[in-house]
Order: sequence, then structure tokens, then C-alpha cells
Amino acid sequence: MTWQQQFTRLEAFLHRFPWLLPVISFAGGWLGFIMVQRGTGAAQIIAMLAIVGWLWLLIEPLVRRSLERRRPGIGNLFANFVSQSLQQELLFFSLPLIIGATQLDAGQIAFVAVAGAAALITTLDPVYERYIATRAARRLLFHAYCSWIAALVVLPIVVRLPLERALPISLAAVGAWLVLTMPLSLKSLKTAKQRMVWGVALVAAPVLLWGLRGHVPAAGLAVTQATIARSIDGLTPGPAAKVISSAELAQGVVAFAAIRAPTGLAQSVIFEWRHGDYAERITEEIHGGSGGGWRTYSRKQVFPADSRGRWTVDLLTPQGQLLRRMSFTVLP
Repeated sequence: MTWQQQFTRLEAFLHRFPWLLPVISFAGGWLGFIMVQRGTGAAQIIAMLAIVGWLWLLIEPLVRRSLERRRPGIGNLFANFVSQSLQQELLFFSLPLIIGATQLDAGQIAFVAVAGAAALITTLDPVYERYIATRAARRLLFHAYCSWIAALVVLPIVVRLPLERALPISLAAVGAWLVLTMPLSLKSLKTAKQRMVWGVALVAAPVLLWGLRGHVPAAGLAVTQATIARSIDGLTPGPAAKVISSAELAQGVVAFAAIRAPTGLAQSVIFEWRHGDYAERITEEIHGGSGGGWRTYSRKQVFPADSRGRWTVDLLTPQGQLLRRMSFTVLP
């Protein structure tokens, strides 16, 4: 049996059971999420599967052209099939880890909704083939989005890059790939106006994504415990305090958090204390691999003259991604 016949049989099988690959990828993503939360190194093996898909997306145009030269038609058929399947694997693998890091933030919820919509598109063959696979510019842009989503999840887990480095590196890598494949994209566009819009979008998209980086869920990090307390003994916080009197502020207030992260990852986090127009940021460092999460805290003892009302303490990454929001109220 030739490889073309084997490929045809595989394609027919997956068309017969189109739900199989997304379900396997989604289950693998949840398995990876659970392993990351438990701090096990096996999560890196799961994440390596996503890297295989990411590498394919980077070399796909070369494979497509090479096969088309040998046998017209087979290159597009093979590349579209493999790309769609891997995009499903990348998105459905990444979604659980992204969902697990999502907070009640409108931007983060919108980010997950867009990623979920993209994953759904990969399972709808008529929609995918009509709007994604038929035009190189759309296809390569969709490839870039999928590889970027996967990079956000994979780089902290496998390469152990802090999130503030993983995001710019992933954007730079995907941007460079889009520039390298620009001739192929421009060739597929019919008018000068379309080419101009594509060129502007190529520059604007990374800038826009960087500007909205605070709304990207911090995949790989999970806050297992967060509380406001009036005291702390070693790394054990006192009873949770939701209401504190003005007179008690002089004794200080503690914002405590336990954060799980991939083994070997060193990551800065920021406690941002806010009250009206007042804001103070305190930076701490966490290290991955702790079973119950790395325990850290921020103690505040100096407060404004008028501190009455609601205070919030946001636990953030250095690029502004919300990990958890805590709050307390100061009474007269």
C-alpha cells in the first residue's frame, strides 16, 4: 500500500469520526492541566506533543510547495488535511490550560471565547474549507494564530520561560514567520487594496496583541489559595479578614497567595494594592514545582490618611495578567 493510499484511508477514517481528534486533544489538554497543577514533570511530555504541531505549522508552506511540484493537487490536499488536524490538536490541547488560568475579567473571557471559536471552526469542515483553506493569506494567518496560542502554553511548561518573556518571544517568532511567508500570502490576494490591508494588518496585529497582553490568561499558573489576613506566622496566614477597622490598619494587612507553576519555572508576580486613585505595587518571586503551590505574601503597614472604603489587591504577572483579585473593606 502506497503512502497516498494510506493517507486516503486515514482521511476517510477521520471524516467518518470527525469528533475523535478534538476529543483526544481536549482530553490531553485537561490531562496536561492536571499534571501542571500537581507539579509533575510528565506535563512536559504532554506539552511536547503541542510543539510537534507547532513545528509543522512553521514548515507547512515548504511541504505544500514541494508536494505540489511532484504531483499537482496532492500537496494542497495533504497540507490542508494535516494542518487542520494539527490546528485542532493545538487549540483543543491549549484550551484547558487557558481556561484553567482564566479569571473573571472581561478581556480574559473574550480571549477564551475567540480561542474557542477558532477551535470550533477547525471541526466544521465546510466552514474551514470555505473560509480558511481556500486562500493562502487566511490560511497562514490562522496558522499563525494557532501557533501563537500553543506557544503561550508550551514555552512556560517546556522551555521554562517566565510569562513576561514567553509572550514577546512567541509574538516575535510568529511575526517573523508571517514576514517570511508574506510573498505566498500576497500572491493569493487579488487586488492592490487587499495586499495593502494585509500589510497593515501584519504590522498592526502584533502591536495590538502586545497592547492587550494584560487580558491574556496566564496559562501554566494557578492560584490555589488567596486570602486577606491581619497577620501571618511564617508562611501561614491568620484568619481571613473581609472587614478591617481604621484603627486596626496600624497593625498591617497581609495579602497571601499560594501559586502552582510548572517545575523549574521562576516567575515574578506583583501584588497591586488599590484604593480609589491610590495604587502601590509590590513584586515577589515564585518557583514552580511545589505540590501545594509556592506560598508568598505582601504585607502593607502604611496606608493613606483616608483609607475608608473598599480595597482590592490584584495578583498580577509583570505584564499585567490577572491571576487573582482579593478585596477587603476598611470601616471608620
